Amino acid sequence: MTDKLYERDSYCNKFNAVVCECTPMDGKYGVVLDRTAFFPEGGGQAADKGTIHGIPVVDVQRKGTVVIHVLETELPVGEEVSCELDWGLRYSRMQGHTGEHILSGVVNALYGYDNVGFHMGDSVMIVDFNGRLSAEDVKKIELAANKAVYTNADIVVSYPSVEELETMRFRSKIELTEDLRIVSIGENIDCCACCAPHVAKTGEVGIIKVLDFYSYKQGTRIEMVAGIHALTDYMDLNVRSKELMKMLSVPREGIVEAVREKNTAYQNLYNDYQKNVRKLALYELAPVEIGASVCAVAEGLAFDELRYCANQLMEREYGVCMLFSRNSADEYGYVVSSKCKDIRGLSGKLNETFSGKGGGQAGYAQGKIKVSDEARLKAFVEELLQSEI
Repeated sequence: MTDKLYERDSYCNKFNAVVCECTPMDGKYGVVLDRTAFFPEGGGQAADKGTIHGIPVVDVQRKGTVVIHVLETELPVGEEVSCELDWGLRYSRMQGHTGEHILSGVVNALYGYDNVGFHMGDSVMIVDFNGRLSAEDVKKIELAANKAVYTNADIVVSYPSVEELETMRFRSKIELTEDLRIVSIGENIDCCACCAPHVAKTGEVGIIKVLDFYSYKQGTRIEMVAGIHALTDYMDLNVRSKELMKMLSVPREGIVEAVREKNTAYQNLYNDYQKNVRKLALYELAPVEIGASVCAVAEGLAFDELRYCANQLMEREYGVCMLFSRNSADEYGYVVSSKCKDIRGLSGKLNETFSGKGGGQAGYAQGKIKVSDEARLKAFVEELLQSEI
């Protein structure tokens, strides 16, 4: 059994320990120490990183009552080793996990919803609740969570007896009642079963920031940051805001309106550009009539332009319109349309003959084909359309 220092002292980041086991493990070595401050992966949080005897710890997993440290190098059993955590990483996770507890406690207190899912990424945390929250709800939750941080309340870890647990109100996804680790935040901010290390006071969390929220399954998913990650997120946003202010020559409060105006002007210009591109495409198309149908081969036209040209040509009452555009050395996009015929057979023959992909409905189809000889394509299309006469 491993003495789990992280359960009693979250701030222990340097310690000595004795190697109890060292077992080959998928090309690496699983090392069991008599005691450890390395938190193993669990509860939505990744394992701690650091070094043992100067060797990087690749992973940490809990198996029963022991903690297994995965290393690239073998260690002698019985040797005393010095161990050190990556404290910056550990502390940021402590800030984040405590911030998540505070926010989840607020959600539970205000709306009665439970935290039914949690994942801590490199910086962003994802929390799932089993109830729907509105934008106003989330704003209220975020403000209340940060006010809880400002109280600088104590965070206490305890192992209540079965009898004590019966009288306690706490959040838990665990059915166990023996050796249950309870993390209590202040008098009534939050009380929750949890195996992870936490900070000692809420003030250490610094900032809790909701980045986004949206409906997920039957409830709400919240993306959030806390602690140093919330600060660096704001620092990054501040730099970006200053860049936009400089580019747009507006104060911070005018950024959104200025961007909206620029976007509207751009959209109007783009729409005009698209109209002109399509008109030019139709002008340069040089369609060839084959009986009651029409075909043409162009260069560098996107499907939007091909569709536009096809629609304009079909206004001239052609039976079938087949348009092609070469977009690379041997790849051609195609559009086939008709107001009076089912053209799916025509597009099918194109795909079959020229290793193409695509399809559509009775009156319209599009796709891409491989063509090494454009003359062969034109001859094939002419024969195909003549068969429709």
